[in-house]
Amino acid sequence: MDSVPSSRAGFFGPTGSVVPPVAADRAIYTPLPATDSIASLDPSDGTIQWQKTPHEDDSVSVEFNRPAVKDDLIFVTSWPQRVTAYRTDTGVKRWQRELDEQTLLPPVATEEGVVVPSRTSVRLLDAADGSDLWNRSLDGNAVESAPAVASGTIFVADEREFLHALDLVTGKPLWTLPFDGPTSPVVADDIVYAVRSAVSLVGIDAKSGEKRFEYQPSQVPLSAPIVGDGVLYVTNRNRVIALEEAT
Repeated sequence: MDSVPSSRAGFFGPTGSVVPPVAADRAIYTPLPATDSIASLDPSDGTIQWQKTPHEDDSVSVEFNRPAVKDDLIFVTSWPQRVTAYRTDTGVKRWQRELDEQTLLPPVATEEGVVVPSRTSVRLLDAADGSDLWNRSLDGNAVESAPAVASGTIFVADEREFLHALDLVTGKPLWTLPFDGPTSPVVADDIVYAVRSAVSLVGIDAKSGEKRFEYQPSQVPLSAPIVGDGVLYVTNRNRVIALEEAT
């Protein structure tokens, strides 16, 4: 087996554009942009256990999103237009779909299927074969947002006007809230936390869509939030900010 190249530029590509890896099943799954491929790495020493390229027959520069892992499959969305599922242990391709939308965003693997957001819509694919379970247009222009899934609901921004809550099983809209700009929400204890236009942190009731609070610090921009032990953490230019979780 091959080992990870020691040169950072050679590994991540000349632009330095890095997609976060995913750790699961005693492996690290990460895109290798300089090689237009996705790989499984041994977490103990970085050895490449398998390496696959979604566009094997094309002279295409592939751009990846953060992958998602569920059970024995890893799901990868890549530009242009493709969603691919590989076996986590061998890298053998289970299925591949070419969608009618070039810009795909990070997938989320759930018990109901694989949530695949695109620039203008959200769809749920069958994890076993990649077929459409539903496809919901948002009339959006999302290029940087990532969805959150919790308690059978998908929370995703269209980056134009709204934050949406969609039923995971059917794709039916549950509520929409005026919300501008890209965001990657997180959900804890039935509260959706999302940063609006990088300047304010908003807490939203996950069931009703009612805004519970909005916090805007003196210094911006704000990072996406994380939640741990009842505390919200965000960062801005000079500080890490800890906030009590909404009740």
